[in-house]
Amino acid sequence: MVKDAVTPFHHDGHPVLTLRQLDRLNNVPKGTAFRAFKRARANLVEGRDFFVLDPERDAGRIAELKAAGLAYDSSHRVVLLTAAAYEVMRGAR
Repeated sequence: MVKDAVTPFHHDGHPVLTLRQLDRLNNVPKGTAFRAFKRARANLVEGRDFFVLDPERDAGRIAELKAAGLAYDSSHRVVLLTAAAYEVMRGAR
């Protein structure tokens, strides 16, 4: 899937990172990227800036991301973020 824990992978034709990958990339505690995502959410468009994997619809993909260490084991839904979303999140500090 990916070479390491902070390498983007493709979803729906877009290079993306998970919230866990962003926490690792920025060397911050678990949940930091999620809180930034929540602050920036009103300025992001689902399907363009981010994608949400649903546990019923995307169970296999979520399991794959968890097994690869790219999503937190406690996550039910997994948020995938594009570079554009990451830039908006960085500005929403």
